[in-house]
Amino acid sequence: MAHRSNQAVASQEQPAPQAPDDPPPPRRFLIGWTTAIMALVASTAGVMLALWLLRFPIAAFFIGSALSERGAEADFQIADITLNRAVLSNVRFGSENAPDAAIPRLEARWAWSGLSPRLTGLYVTSPRLRARMDAAGRISAGSLDRLGGGPPGRRRPSLPAIELEIEDGQALIEAPFGALTATFHAAGTLGTNFSALARIAEASRPGQTHALDRGSAELVIVSRDDTIAARLTADVARLVWQGAVLEDAHVRLLARAPLDLARYDVEAAWRLASIDAPSITGNRLSGAIGGEAMVRENSLEPEVWQGQARVNAGALALASNEITSARIDVRIDGREAQGNGRWSLAGESFNGLAMVAQRPNAAGEFTFDLRGDERLNGQAQLALTQAQLNNEAQESLRATFPDLPTAPVGPTFDRAEHALDVAADRFNLTLPLTMDADESGFRLRITEAAEARAASGAVLRLSPLRQDTPALVAEFPSTTVHGAIALELSGGGAPTAALLLDTLDWSPSAPFEADGTLTLSNWSADGASIAANELNIGIAISPQGIGRIDLQGPARVTGPLGEGEVRDMVADLDLAVLWNPGWRVVPNRGCIPIRLGGIDAAGLSFHNGAFSLCALDGALIAADAQRNLSGGFNIRGLGLNGRMAGEHGAPARLSAANVIGRFRGRTGDVTLAVEAQTPSLRIDMAEGRPLAIAMQRATANAHIANNTWRVDGQFDSGSLADPTLPGSVSTITGRWSAAPDENDGPIIRVEAGEALLTANRPASEEERPLFNPLRLTNVDASVRNGRIEATGQILLADRARQLAQFVAQHMIDEGTGDARVIAESIVFGNDLQPYEITEQARGMVENMRGPASLNANILWTRDAITSNGRVGLNGVSLATSTIPVVRDVRGEIYFDNLFELTTPPGQQITVGELNPGIAVHNGRVSFQLLPEQQVSIERAEFDFASGILAMAPTTIRLGAEETQFILTLRDVDAAELINTFEIPDLAATGTVEGNFPLLLTRRSAFIQNGVLRASTEGGTIAYTGNAGGDAAGPARIAFDALRNFRYDALSLTLDGDLNGEVVSSIEFSGHNAGGAVDLGQIAPIPGVGSVTVRGVPFDFNVRVSAPFRSLAQTAATITDPTALLNRAQGDDSEDEDQEGATERTEPVDQGGPGTR
Repeated sequence: MAHRSNQAVASQEQPAPQAPDDPPPPRRFLIGWTTAIMALVASTAGVMLALWLLRFPIAAFFIGSALSERGAEADFQIADITLNRAVLSNVRFGSENAPDAAIPRLEARWAWSGLSPRLTGLYVTSPRLRARMDAAGRISAGSLDRLGGGPPGRRRPSLPAIELEIEDGQALIEAPFGALTATFHAAGTLGTNFSALARIAEASRPGQTHALDRGSAELVIVSRDDTIAARLTADVARLVWQGAVLEDAHVRLLARAPLDLARYDVEAAWRLASIDAPSITGNRLSGAIGGEAMVRENSLEPEVWQGQARVNAGALALASNEITSARIDVRIDGREAQGNGRWSLAGESFNGLAMVAQRPNAAGEFTFDLRGDERLNGQAQLALTQAQLNNEAQESLRATFPDLPTAPVGPTFDRAEHALDVAADRFNLTLPLTMDADESGFRLRITEAAEARAASGAVLRLSPLRQDTPALVAEFPSTTVHGAIALELSGGGAPTAALLLDTLDWSPSAPFEADGTLTLSNWSADGASIAANELNIGIAISPQGIGRIDLQGPARVTGPLGEGEVRDMVADLDLAVLWNPGWRVVPNRGCIPIRLGGIDAAGLSFHNGAFSLCALDGALIAADAQRNLSGGFNIRGLGLNGRMAGEHGAPARLSAANVIGRFRGRTGDVTLAVEAQTPSLRIDMAEGRPLAIAMQRATANAHIANNTWRVDGQFDSGSLADPTLPGSVSTITGRWSAAPDENDGPIIRVEAGEALLTANRPASEEERPLFNPLRLTNVDASVRNGRIEATGQILLADRARQLAQFVAQHMIDEGTGDARVIAESIVFGNDLQPYEITEQARGMVENMRGPASLNANILWTRDAITSNGRVGLNGVSLATSTIPVVRDVRGEIYFDNLFELTTPPGQQITVGELNPGIAVHNGRVSFQLLPEQQVSIERAEFDFASGILAMAPTTIRLGAEETQFILTLRDVDAAELINTFEIPDLAATGTVEGNFPLLLTRRSAFIQNGVLRASTEGGTIAYTGNAGGDAAGPARIAFDALRNFRYDALSLTLDGDLNGEVVSSIEFSGHNAGGAVDLGQIAPIPGVGSVTVRGVPFDFNVRVSAPFRSLAQTAATITDPTALLNRAQGDDSEDEDQEGATERTEPVDQGGPGTR
């Protein structure tokens, strides 16, 4: 008879019997009882017959009802049923097309104890089971999962000692990697001789996300001595499961219990060669778990129980956190639903959370109570010893502090970086945790201080901000975090810092928010410091990663600035750091006020300055998602007042109309472009001496990358003015750069600089500039270790003709320096004249030719500037306003003041030839240049006619309208003098000496009371020409006497204009020493014919007033009386020639060049 578990059996309704109105009589009462008993027997027999005949539907009804109560969808047929057994056929659970279980034949046997049946055997033939395993590893048997154990009873369930036989059982297990088939069978009586075996033969199932390689399993169950024991083993060579790969896995499970299930023991062991999953990796893993329990009398729930577990791993990594030689031990004890346990974790090394540690360990205790609210409480202590930050974290830590050795924050950043770097090399970390859980969730708390203590002495401490509130609380499964923390750093050379967060909240669907204060103290190094007293800080980060940090309050910085220093720079911060997904730093309101206690730079010291730092394009600095930088700052109306460095520093003011800085590049490769409009520096060096440096524009491009930095910039249209300098510097242009040198100190360089030097305007129109415009080119300079060094070239601005080179240096701290100007060879000629260099030479020196050299030194201090130098004349020829010919001038002149062109006494030069009208040679001049273009002639001698022409010591003014000095002749040989003047037909002997004052003007020369005389030894004069051939009378006698005349005394006086009338008085006396003189013509003796006399004494006294053609002609009259005699005869042709020559003479002082 077929039956389904969802059938219903309807009950039949019977009419209720009616009570008689009157009681029956006695006879009738007896007959009634008899009839009733017979009816009862008959009905009982009928019922028993009906039950036997209806045993199949009744049994089907009760079995189906029991299965229905347990939620099973089942179908079966009752093949046979007796008082001691029942046989079911075609038993099926689940759908007809895909049953979860199918049993062709199932037989149950029982025995009766009174009216109660007792199961004695169960026989199953060819059962077929079907199970499913999903991707999460859950196993389902379909409708069989709904079979329950029924309502609890008064005694705990137990295993009956029945005979159980299963023949030819099979199970199909459908897994993500494919289907597996298991076979099973069983035979024997439980508690006596029962055994069962289930096996999955070795199989492989290839696949992409799920795969099985050589997997197998076996389950053995044995029951003897009223106990039952099971052993499960499973092996797999390789298992791929949703990205996880397990290699060489083995599992063994042992379980044992008495048939009454009063207690049970479970042991399991496993090992795994390796596991590689997205969140966990490991190798050489193994473990064991064991437990035992005494169960309650009325259920299988444990009453007293205990367990332990152990896990070992050669290496185990969760996410990116790896521990080697790991060992985890857990022990737990309990009674009923309460228990407590202990656990520990130890390893050889730990690498994770940006740390590397040796011998990490953790341990904890916990208690739980599963009654009612089901609570769990515990505490743990995590410890990392000999820990250090890994290389990447240490690099990030170093990158947090940029390498800015010359910036105000440089030393403090460097010290903090060094201290934290050393601390990160070795420290111990302890982290105490408490935990609790109930039906609302699990909570992890930090209630005591967590501490990282470095070997260097640095300590980082995280503790609760308030005693009654944990530092942090993490709640699960809501995954929220809140707390109030105090994060403190101190010791080991690290800055003393405290971050106090009054509130801290985070949850997955809400922003992370925190508010508090930041305090920095004792952050100092080498005189630099950073301090912030309770800097308000607010943090907000949205679930999408959009965040904001607000900082409000003053921050004080003291530190170096290049070779100088910034003191007590206070920035009144009110700014925000935002990111989405790039980041920006923006002021919350307007500009950021900045106050300066003082700043020392480049030998200057400023005090009590103030300015405002404003954002450019909406952000002080920003970066987009690709890390491209933007933003900048603007400083308007910068003005700083101060003094030069030193005890008596001069007042100074630094100003700029506008300073703009722009960021560009990428994070890690930063460029800051700064441009200053009209920057200027004014220094009041002394009363009435302002030193002014101004620029039209100056730029600086700072580049910071790869732990180094460099600055490149330009400047143009600059000027420098100082009243003590002989001129001003303008149109200053060039490039400059700054970078660390080999010792990491800063070095600043100026390259290809140019400037125009212009002489100061003269005090009056009559005066001339000291020099014509000069240009400095190819200027290269460097600033290093407080020292400025510079080199360059000096050119005439007109036609860019190179004159010299210069080398300069300046000591910033001392305010002293010097410059050296070197011109190895300045060649004068048609292309270059001295007046083109300096107007001072115009009219003094003309037509200069030949090479000269210059070696000049300029020295300065904070109080004064001086100069000196040497000028070498290497065969120079020239003309002056009063001396038309000066040739081959040689010598070195030392100037003790180049600005005023003065020298010490004793300067010496040689002159090859000097010809103011008569040539002299081999001059030796000793002199001194005095202020106001005066020359002190100490000694001046020239070779002249085998004698000496000398100038008496005197002082003259160069370029003056007139110059007066006294010339002296010594030991002049008359014969050489005649030869020098190339006077024909005249010979003379003797020596001549004397002196005459000479007054030179720009157009002429005057002799005042000049006297020349022959030496006392006398000499001879012999005229052999024919000039007196036609003479008669006294002239004839004079010519005859001069044919061979010996003079005893001779003198010449001169007075007058050498270009005009010169009055000459010539006196000489002696006698003729040659042929006899015929005196008959002037002293005839009557009656005596011709009278000739030898040795006749003569006394010549001649006064001449006539134009003076040249000094040579004048000197010739001393020994050549021809001219005198000719004048006596009225010959004025020479005077006419001289007058004509005078008219043709051009002035030496030429006109100046036209306006440039």
